[in-house]
Amino acid sequence: MREVLGHRCPFPTLATKIAVNKGRHLYHQGDLVEGAYSLATGLVALERVDENGELVILKILHRGAFFPCADLLGSGTHESAGRALTDVTGCFVPAERLNAALHEDPSMGLALLKLSSAEIRENEDAIFRLCSTDLPDRVLSTLNSLANESGERASNGDLSLTLPISWRDLAAMVGTGPEVISRLLRRLAGSGRLSFRGRHVTLHAANSRQGTPPSYS
Repeated sequence: MREVLGHRCPFPTLATKIAVNKGRHLYHQGDLVEGAYSLATGLVALERVDENGELVILKILHRGAFFPCADLLGSGTHESAGRALTDVTGCFVPAERLNAALHEDPSMGLALLKLSSAEIRENEDAIFRLCSTDLPDRVLSTLNSLANESGERASNGDLSLTLPISWRDLAAMVGTGPEVISRLLRRLAGSGRLSFRGRHVTLHAANSRQGTPPSYS
């Protein structure tokens, strides 16, 4: 979606600036859709309670995200919750303002369709990665994405971050369980790909560039 938006709000004349503290919800699963959000800084988790009552993180949104397009155009209720993993800033576009603008200016509708298309492509890409890449690569890719947004890069190229979600949440995101993640992290640490203490993780640049990664099966 960043290719569509960059980091700007797509409808600035309709929007109100917002700031949400870490841990607070932008909206809850089942709430009526009151509008859409454009994320300027911070990270937001889209999460859903499954049929067993377990909370699962479906996706982590980064700056440049405009969401939730599907809910905005759909049934009128939020299918998932949006929770700030870090302090968040951005803008909020009320649904009534957006609907009025869509009737007055057809180009607004085209812009919203492009944003919805970008959201669908991102979801398809996430499903593809889940089905086509092996578990170590999925874990490293997810950690790298989070570190690029909220971590720090050392002079030697290493990326460090404090994970904004639990290891259990990360396991659910990459399609496995916490016990498997625990074993995999030890193997990745043993091979020099990363080091970790609690939720503080360092991804080692030198080892990530050394040819074909070892097998973790």
